[in-house]
Amino acid sequence: MFGAFARVAVAAVVLVALASGGAASASGPGSGGPAAASAATGTYFNVGGTHSPRTERLLGGGPNLAQVKQPNPGDVLGIDVASGQHAGGASIDWAQVAAAGYRFAFIKATEGSYYANPYFASDVAAAQAAGLLVAPYHFANPSYSSGRLQADYALNDAGLGDDGMTLPLILDIEYDPYSSNWCYGLSARQMVAWIGAFTTEVYRRTGHFPVIYTLADWWAKCTRSSTAFASDPLWVASYDGKKSPQLPAGWSTWAYWQYTSTGQVPGITGDTDISELNPAALEVATSANQSTAAMAQPGLQVKSINAAAGQALSYSATGLPPGLAVNASTGVISGTADGPPGSYPVTVTVSKTGLVPVTDSFTWNVYASPVQVTHPADQSGLLGSAAALQVAVSDSLPGCTLAFTATGLPPGLSIGSCGLISGWLDRPGTYHPVVTISDSGGSVAATSFTWVVRGQAATGPTGNLARPGRAGCLGLARTGLGVTTCRHLAAQRWTMTNYGGLRLRAGCLAPLGQAGHLQLRPCRDSLFQEWQPGADGALTNDQTGACLTEVAGKHGETVALDGCQGTKAQQWTLPAGPLTAGIPGWCASSWRVAGIPVGPVTLRSCGSARATAWTAQPSGTLQTSGGCLTLTYPAVAGAAVVVAACHGHQDQQWQPLPTGPIAALLVNPVTGLCLADPFDAADHAPPLALGYCVSSDPGTSWRLS
Repeated sequence: MFGAFARVAVAAVVLVALASGGAASASGPGSGGPAAASAATGTYFNVGGTHSPRTERLLGGGPNLAQVKQPNPGDVLGIDVASGQHAGGASIDWAQVAAAGYRFAFIKATEGSYYANPYFASDVAAAQAAGLLVAPYHFANPSYSSGRLQADYALNDAGLGDDGMTLPLILDIEYDPYSSNWCYGLSARQMVAWIGAFTTEVYRRTGHFPVIYTLADWWAKCTRSSTAFASDPLWVASYDGKKSPQLPAGWSTWAYWQYTSTGQVPGITGDTDISELNPAALEVATSANQSTAAMAQPGLQVKSINAAAGQALSYSATGLPPGLAVNASTGVISGTADGPPGSYPVTVTVSKTGLVPVTDSFTWNVYASPVQVTHPADQSGLLGSAAALQVAVSDSLPGCTLAFTATGLPPGLSIGSCGLISGWLDRPGTYHPVVTISDSGGSVAATSFTWVVRGQAATGPTGNLARPGRAGCLGLARTGLGVTTCRHLAAQRWTMTNYGGLRLRAGCLAPLGQAGHLQLRPCRDSLFQEWQPGADGALTNDQTGACLTEVAGKHGETVALDGCQGTKAQQWTLPAGPLTAGIPGWCASSWRVAGIPVGPVTLRSCGSARATAWTAQPSGTLQTSGGCLTLTYPAVAGAAVVVAACHGHQDQQWQPLPTGPIAALLVNPVTGLCLADPFDAADHAPPLALGYCVSSDPGTSWRLS
């Protein structure tokens, strides 16, 4: 449930950022969005085009283009198309395209979070059947919605992704075709943050970052020549007819070069964009010279650039220190450096069928380090659970200060300055963390281990989804989903998932189409199925921004999505659940007298009979049966919190501040202090108290689930 709270706060930040440059609206594009938009029909001015008309004009790619790059024999060429190449419903003859020598096709799939190309699926199937490599691309509209939402729209809710594709998703980010503001009303800082949110979501969902389509002039104007994405593959637009394209800041090479928009391609009527695959598409870039303490377990990824992603690479290495080896499929060098100290000249080789192998050489130094680290045991945990692991280390040099870094941790975890790895396991998978410890004298040691996050996560609270005062409960009625008299029936028993979903029997609550209807769909990690509890008791759908509403005049029959207005028809009470601490296995619990919770609140085992169930109320209180979480006076750091009779005043107000997808700090808005376990202890700890808000402290991280 706090996962949904976290998304509320993040969405608020995004909206504030957009408000300073480009407005956002729940009913349609803002002032920076499509000028000719029709929210009712979902039609927009530019959606049929491959790229922004302004980009075409500025690059000189229109009908009067006098000179374009002339392809060389052996160049690998491709095209990109959109619904505009289907004027009047005409088909593309992909067999002719392939016969003319074109090897790949970029097909516009989506734009903003409001348009999906109706020809996309058929073009993908036909192009692949003709033997072309295919990739979807998403035309970004940062003035319309957040980067994460648009990435989710392209990858998931529009039915896209890498399944069946041979090339990765492409982010098309260029001039705003809908307003006079070239940068969608965003500052350079906001634009870089938007692109970062999109690429991060794509990486989270697919395991790799997207290709970025852009041009040097726009990148300089709208990101202030940011170099933050220079490691992402680049598809660059440059029409000046030269032997190489003009690159945006940060990139030293390109994967694809779109050199004209007025190409004539057999099988397609009208002008067509043409791009070239970099002939040196296979490159290798390892890290600089390496230094490893004897008996340490380093991890080094041999970084390769392969424009035709999806084709297998092969890795090999010579001269590695004894005990280290390279994985032939992944390029990860790992093991234990158990050979004698010394300098080892290393050469790594990357190969791919049809290309000349490439190599890189560096030196790997092995030394006897005074920093000694105890190798942690392999770890495992359940999706959505808290995790904490202390890395044990010593340094024989006096007066040295240790610094800890970690790579490859499961998403949701981080390492603190004292070597404590903590957080919440928010993504299933098998991870191979590498922890590096250095001291102020220059000595370094490292260790690695495996962390498995299992996906069959324990579910959250289960019970009725009730209207205030239990005027009715949502469930399966005769006509579908509706509000009926509350009963303890399976048809009204909802379970909250780790990511803010609401599950009933085998399905999760989700919108149906654009008319506000609701349905039960197979449960999955999707914005369409995530709901944000609001301070006023509202449940807001993450994808649509609309609220769960009991439809007026049809009590007992149906519910729908409607604009959030704070009415009583949009107020709901969620099932109660434990208040789980960031200290694994422990929950906030109160003392009970005659079954009624009273007095101090402390930590107890979540599986014990003393684990207390809590609900977040529309009033801003955290309530358990018979009382509310209350601070004591004077309300300063260290002041205990207790359960007392509910009155809803400021000493019972708690606002969630997200620390990740599923966890939050609990802040009292008057004092600015957080609910905390002062000593990060567990059973029989001192009472929970007000404390300073530290996002990396497991003693101040909570999840209601």
